[in-house]
Amino acid sequence: MSPREIQVHIEELVLHGFSAADAPGIGAAVERELGRLFAERGVPEGLTAGLARPAVDGGSFAHGTRPTPERLGAQVAGAVYGGLGR
Repeated sequence: MSPREIQVHIEELVLHGFSAADAPGIGAAVERELGRLFAERGVPEGLTAGLARPAVDGGSFAHGTRPTPERLGAQVAGAVYGGLGR
């Protein structure tokens, strides 16, 4: 079985309380972690029909007092991936 191509386009990611200077690092971490989640866990059941989703609510999550962009990006990606399955 050959792998399918999956395209995820995030037009806007809103994170309150973080510096704009952190955005590129967080965005890159989100991209890497989403790629890993899709590769390891596959397409969330909510997306198996192949329909586009106009918005995904990833909800909220707690983080430590000084999260790194890498760790924060991984948390965001996990929330987005979970939101895709709803």
